Amino acid sequence: MADNAPTSGKPIEMDIDHDPVTHIQKLEKFSKQAAQAFFREFGLISHQISSYNHFVNRGIQDLFDSLGQFKLDSPSKIADSPHKHIAISFGQVCLKSPTFSNNKGDKTEEVKMTLTHARLQNMTYSAPLYVKVKVQVYTHDWSNNLETGSSSSGKETYTGRKVLYDVTEEIMIGRIPVMVCSILCWLNTHEKGDYLSEPGGYFLIKGMEKTFIAQEQRCLTRIWLTNTPSWSVGYVTEFKRGRIYCKLAGAEKGEIFIGGRYITVSFLYTTFPIWILFFALGLMSDKEVLDVIGIEDLDDSLADIILATVKEASGQCEDFRKADKAREYVDRLVKSSESFDEYVDKYLFKDIKGKREKALFLGYMVKCLLLGFSGKRKCDNKDDFRNKRLDCAGELIARELRCHLWHAERRMIKSMQRDLCGDCPLKGLSHYWDSSIVTSGLNRAFSTGMWCHPYKRKERCSGTVHMVRRTNPLQTMADLRKTRQQVAYAGKAGHARDPNPSYWGKLCFFSTPDGENCGLVKIWL
Repeated sequence: MADNAPTSGKPIEMDIDHDPVTHIQKLEKFSKQAAQAFFREFGLISHQISSYNHFVNRGIQDLFDSLGQFKLDSPSKIADSPHKHIAISFGQVCLKSPTFSNNKGDKTEEVKMTLTHARLQNMTYSAPLYVKVKVQVYTHDWSNNLETGSSSSGKETYTGRKVLYDVTEEIMIGRIPVMVCSILCWLNTHEKGDYLSEPGGYFLIKGMEKTFIAQEQRCLTRIWLTNTPSWSVGYVTEFKRGRIYCKLAGAEKGEIFIGGRYITVSFLYTTFPIWILFFALGLMSDKEVLDVIGIEDLDDSLADIILATVKEASGQCEDFRKADKAREYVDRLVKSSESFDEYVDKYLFKDIKGKREKALFLGYMVKCLLLGFSGKRKCDNKDDFRNKRLDCAGELIARELRCHLWHAERRMIKSMQRDLCGDCPLKGLSHYWDSSIVTSGLNRAFSTGMWCHPYKRKERCSGTVHMVRRTNPLQTMADLRKTRQQVAYAGKAGHARDPNPSYWGKLCFFSTPDGENCGLVKIWL
């Protein structure tokens, strides 16, 4: 052992290649092999295909689950007939592979639809969507009970629900366009070597190749700090009722407060001092509110703002430090048919459970506002690429499908009410549901390119879909990897057109069209 041990003072010789040329060659070889393996496995259009696959696997079921149960009453005014109610709910979703109906004499059979069929016969490469729908017709039973020791007829008591009709039926909702090379596409059952020249990521609509332009949207899972037109921090959601804003407001004319500025919160279309909401959420003292906000070193300006906020809250609600009084004050402002606990759980930071946790997040928003006002935190740049999220095929189809489901749902309700009014027995569910509303609506959206607005239901935005050009493979790939930023009016886009340093390495600075879309439509590198 001692003879084989290295002598002290002499370094151990190891087999290390110190030649920089050989090292660079090995690194280039490894990088090339890694890139080839990545593109062989995922490809350049994986963002669109993965988004559509997630929509098929989970998104479409979550969409129908979010619709919930809706109820309707019969408009019958006949005195003798009981008042009927209907409850309709959607269940399990079944999305099949692309097929089309082929009529052979008196028989109709479903035939496998291939890409060649759709191209040659100008058909839409789509799949039928089936959903289990449960319909229940019932009446409320009331009975007259004689009160003990009284000769009056007594009070009416509710004895239960009497079910007249209860059925669950699988109906065809409509046809959903299928993305090429997705899990629904027939090419997915073949080996990848059989269609290497097919990039996928597009749709066949009436024989034409259409693809989505990924839509840049503002990130909705973070808070936004801005100083224009005034200092405010906001938590923005897709629905207006869930949006929360904390702002620095000035004193009204004729009133002088300590500091002159106080913090207000905008919640459910009302604005009031934020200190009241903290105590309504269950906080017990001013010290606990300051601990929730979590600012260690308060300078004079921030202390003045907090004192002015407390004084403004005391002026609007005298006993706001009592939770019951604070909740009553908020209820008077909101004027909701729901209780305080119900609309707070539903609209105030919906994804956060528990009032204590909601108060902690609200305190974090106040902390960001105060730090921004004192110059210790920068305002958020809405044009920075890290503050954006891309809506790809799955999110865009779900948004459009939801709109047409609401339309078909209203049509079904009117048809069912018509039969209930005439006291007629209900027919099969497929008689009331018009599947052409969903099918034609999606095809029309793909053909015109007019898509549902992400926030405004009654508005539509253009530039969501465009045709795939087959001039050369590079042109095709560029069309499949486009992104677009939606602006209210292209003439007032502001800094949205300017190249942002955060685009470096992600978006091409030069591949953008001329005209009004210059700088708004870009291409992924």
